[in-house]
Amino acid sequence: MVARTRPPIETNRNVAPAAASATRLNEVIEADVNRATSVMGMVAVSPSPSELRDQIDRWLEGFLADRSQAVPDAGDLIAEIARVVRLGGKRLRPTFCYWGYRATGHSHDDRIVAAAASLELLHTFALVHDDIMDSALVRRGEKTTVAAHGSDIALLTGDLALVLADEGFMTSGFDAETLARGFGVYSRMRHEVIAGQYLELVTSTKEAPSEEEARRVAALKSGFYSVAEPVTIGAVLGGASETIVDSVRAYGLPLGEAFQLRDDLLGTFGDPDVVGKPVDSDIREGKRHLLFVKALARASDDDRAVLLRDWGRADLSPDEVEHLRSILVGSGAVTDIEALIQRLASAAREALDSVEIDTQARAALGSLIDSVVSRES
Repeated sequence: MVARTRPPIETNRNVAPAAASATRLNEVIEADVNRATSVMGMVAVSPSPSELRDQIDRWLEGFLADRSQAVPDAGDLIAEIARVVRLGGKRLRPTFCYWGYRATGHSHDDRIVAAAASLELLHTFALVHDDIMDSALVRRGEKTTVAAHGSDIALLTGDLALVLADEGFMTSGFDAETLARGFGVYSRMRHEVIAGQYLELVTSTKEAPSEEEARRVAALKSGFYSVAEPVTIGAVLGGASETIVDSVRAYGLPLGEAFQLRDDLLGTFGDPDVVGKPVDSDIREGKRHLLFVKALARASDDDRAVLLRDWGRADLSPDEVEHLRSILVGSGAVTDIEALIQRLASAAREALDSVEIDTQARAALGSLIDSVVSRES
């Protein structure tokens, strides 16, 4: 057998300023952070959203630099992970984890910053592998790992991001018993996100999945690992009572689904410069998400025929994409999704209001509801 050879990954460890679209994306992220700060109202919350994000980013930078020095043979892969991390993002998963911990009454702690920040590496793993599966070329306004380096290197990059996420979590500084409790939820979260990816593949082969199937994919693929499990991990690391754990999870489950439903809307109707990727890819890939399922159920016979014929065609013209968007709107599916997002947000607020937790954590978690529901990227 002839061994395959390839040139080393071309990396720039001192990444140059991002392109205009990535700059616009980061401007929107900053605006969302500022909005979250204002929503907290009269409650003095420390750290602020921007301060917490900075601390998370500093931990990620230091941890990845340390791992690159410790395992120099993997340095190029770690540099690619760092590039993806630096491209942007709101750090929502670490933020939910952090405030889940603070909900138990604990003060700011370097250990929870480390444990929470490790979830961003899990997110990086999921993004890199998702881009492989979707053959995606652009994310956050820049080339995806698979577009820049091919599927083999992208696969290894994602694998290593998952390994580093585990290491970051397990070396965060909590005692062994606390880590074991937290890792139980963390491990469940890893199972869920992979199961969600698998179910998305299964439903993609169906002409018309049920609404229940579409919502289950949304919950598993993104909702659980974006909100519900991170906030639960934080509460468990803080030694929360069963009542608090159940309440923050009840807060996170509907909010996580709302997060994914907003993502589906942005993936079809958002501003590509703000979203950081093409907003016709879900249509061309034929994603069987709840937006599509609702439109298919409510469209006229003629529009339903167009959806079944054209949804998932990679060679759609811009006019054909716009026509499909108009069917989504005209069917009432977009209005239904918006209404469902608001109901899910209300359910999250009710769960948050039902339990006694730290005042700052309540304010922060409340503001995150608005950030998730109103986000533009």
